[in-house]
Amino acid sequence: MIGLCAEFCSGDDDCPGDSKCCSNGCGHACTAPYKEKPKPGVCPSKDIDIGFLGKCVKSCVNDGDCPNDKKCCSIGCGRHCMAPYTEKPKPGVCPKKTIGVCVESCSLDSDCPNDEKCCSNGCGHQCTAPYTENPKPGVCPKKTIRGECVKSCVNDGDCPNDKKCCSIGCGRHCMAPYTEKPKPGVCPKKTIGVCVESCSLDSDCPNDEKCCSNGCGHQCTAPYTGVCPKKTIRGVAGVCVESCVNDGDCPNDEKCCSNGCGHQCMAPYTAKPGVCPNKNPGVVRICIEACSDDSDCLKDEKCCSTGCGHRCTAPYTAKPGVCPVKTLGGVCKDSCVDDSDCPNTEKCCSNGCGRQCRAPYIGMC
Repeated sequence: MIGLCAEFCSGDDDCPGDSKCCSNGCGHACTAPYKEKPKPGVCPSKDIDIGFLGKCVKSCVNDGDCPNDKKCCSIGCGRHCMAPYTEKPKPGVCPKKTIGVCVESCSLDSDCPNDEKCCSNGCGHQCTAPYTENPKPGVCPKKTIRGECVKSCVNDGDCPNDKKCCSIGCGRHCMAPYTEKPKPGVCPKKTIGVCVESCSLDSDCPNDEKCCSNGCGHQCTAPYTGVCPKKTIRGVAGVCVESCVNDGDCPNDEKCCSNGCGHQCMAPYTAKPGVCPNKNPGVVRICIEACSDDSDCLKDEKCCSTGCGHRCTAPYTAKPGVCPVKTLGGVCKDSCVDDSDCPNTEKCCSNGCGRQCRAPYIGMC
């Protein structure tokens, strides 16, 4: 660009800091250097014996001055082109940046003890325990949104309120979690399947199928049904520890269930066969909880609602025979709800306006 036609400098040595003596199109002036995007990888530790120690010269200014994949690295006294450090970083991610001491106390994870990582503190780098906070509840929406290829967050802790750090296919951004209610049931045990993401949410699947992990990808799968057993086992106090968060944390077909104080993996409760008889609104019931599930009941009895509480009840079994043809003019009152309310072989039949116990129809061939 055209600037002032004056010579404010003749070389980089005339400029303060890392400014360079650059042409402005008519003269020369001290200018901040062009910040080219750095090459991938990190420079090796400054204390590695590289053969350059003692040579306080700058053979490069930035990565663009170096051939191939080499980077422009500080060796403690000068800068030289060097192959990037390729050691695999320690697991985990650095916590959110905060303003700390402006000192470079580490350059790589290997400079740090145990499982600590070399993390930015907002002004320098220091060894820090990795971020271990549990992710926020909810799931990220589908990756169909396209945005800037930048990482505005690293993990959920970088996001305000209930937003999550989500991939949009090209970068990561804070987004409101997907709140669609999942379909009932749980995914079956993971098996090694095709490494393809054929679904991302239950709504992508037909009928009652759920979007389940197959051990390598996700595919629509018929759900495993079952419910958690009672919160407490007779005579046993539950351990106040959260050993699971959801069913996916449990092996085989076990579910993540409350034990009354924490959560643990348990075999699902299977209800006894048969159905509870209909509640009769005309009968006064005692409002007590005499049972909580079928396992509290003897033999084939089931834990059924009385309309005000629960009690063990024999399952409903329709009596043989069929009700006679409905006639007009019957009493508009329900004197029974189902066959179990009727004596002997009588059935609970509609009279055209209400229900009453009647002898079944026996046809003749």
